[in-house]
Amino acid sequence: MTRRAPVAPAALAGLTLLAAGCASAPPNDPWQAWNHPVFTFNDKADTYVLRPVARGWKFITLQAMRDSVSRFFYNAAFPSRFVSELGQGKGGEAGNEAGRFIVNSTVGIGGLFDPATHFGFTRSDEDVGQMFGRWGIPPGPYLVLPLLGPSDPRDAVGLAADTLLNPLFWFVPYGSGAVNAINSRAQADEEIENAKKTALDYYVFVRDAYVQNRAAAVRDEARGAARSGGPYEDLYDLPDEDSPDAPTP
Repeated sequence: MTRRAPVAPAALAGLTLLAAGCASAPPNDPWQAWNHPVFTFNDKADTYVLRPVARGWKFITLQAMRDSVSRFFYNAAFPSRFVSELGQGKGGEAGNEAGRFIVNSTVGIGGLFDPATHFGFTRSDEDVGQMFGRWGIPPGPYLVLPLLGPSDPRDAVGLAADTLLNPLFWFVPYGSGAVNAINSRAQADEEIENAKKTALDYYVFVRDAYVQNRAAAVRDEARGAARSGGPYEDLYDLPDEDSPDAPTP
């Protein structure tokens, strides 16, 4: 028979660990009483719903098809990037963004392909939350949103604006969101599973990756949140579909 530890010492040990965790919590994460349960819910939803569906999608499709789907959603989110670049005073980047959208929407068949890159229109990843950051609006505390994942008050408002600026939201809000989520999860599957296996604390890994990547994006030191191409680019260094490091079928 396995011996159980006395209830009182076990409870005391648990309270000690909880207090130590709260004491060591970074100042940008004071809402852990909300964030941890929501993170756990999101992780369970990913494990038992989204991951199996995404892997099924990955099984029945070629990498080239998944890349085209990613490019389609990226192209559809043009208004958010365009507004963000104008709001940051990036006139040249906004013009480049408009050129990319016109070329890829026509020659690229609605964004399924990316001839604009070959014509010299470089890819960028901007969003309204990033624009707010450039305006000097602080991010506020770290916040985990149900089903949507890591965020903060500034980026949550920015995400709402990004969503309203996306034409797909007005025409096919539910179907397009589901397809984008499934395809994005399939694209990031290997990186997510590696992180879950190697991270000492997956919650801390996701939080720190998000906070650091968003801060770097606001400073234009790295790609911003590529919500148009998939929510996981906030956390994982996913290669662009047309880069030499992109996966092959």
